[in-house]
Amino acid sequence: MLSRDAASQTYRIAPRGLTTSLDYRPHMAELPTLQPLDEVEAPVAVGAGGGRVVALVVSEGARREGWAPEAAHGLAARWASEGHRIVLADAGLDHPSLHVPAGIPNREGVVDAALFGASASRVSHAVDGYLLITAGAPVANTMSIVRDARWHRFTEGMAEAGVTLMLYLLDSEPCTPGFLGSASDIVVLGADGEAPVAIRDLEPLVRAVTQPAYVAPVAVASEEVESVATGGAEKVSGRGRMMVFLVLAVVVLAALGWFLSTGMG
Repeated sequence: MLSRDAASQTYRIAPRGLTTSLDYRPHMAELPTLQPLDEVEAPVAVGAGGGRVVALVVSEGARREGWAPEAAHGLAARWASEGHRIVLADAGLDHPSLHVPAGIPNREGVVDAALFGASASRVSHAVDGYLLITAGAPVANTMSIVRDARWHRFTEGMAEAGVTLMLYLLDSEPCTPGFLGSASDIVVLGADGEAPVAIRDLEPLVRAVTQPAYVAPVAVASEEVESVATGGAEKVSGRGRMMVFLVLAVVVLAALGWFLSTGMG
């Protein structure tokens, strides 16, 4: 019997007569080896207008570690410094994040351009030599974005204008496979050997798998360690003070008893 876990893309095989089951994951083509972030090159512009749609697909591990938004901005800034016309767009609609490193609010963005026809100039923000488009207004059904004809006209207009549109996508979000339908190239932000489920069957489009040379530890974890260490020091210090008070009390009582005994004598 074969059953499928849609969330993890894991197939459970329960052979007849056996009580245990085996995990089977569909075969994926081999991805490029891990490459330092500062060595990833912009895809070569080809075709009319010379524009490209480059999907930055964030693996689940990279999302949890929290370094992907900064990495996306760093990649956009470097490609822009090399002479490319770059627009970085936050298509992680369920978990918007690119506005945070840029220090701007998440207001009009991808959703407004796709569903309400907002112009690129209206939803774009100049950031370090390139343009940023935030995720925009929350939407109940993110799949309505990728199905809308206005989104496809938006991406086609970018390509015709010679713009490299960098789509920031999260592997775990349901709209990601739909957005990948517009991509000419894919860059995976993730650890070596971690293959995002959303890129299955699109491996030939993957130009690089990358992550920063140094991934900082999660801030919450370090704060917890510091809190535990500080709390422990305070407990030790408190016990020390209590011992001093007890010793002083004993000395005072002993002196008082000696004084009373000699005075009465």
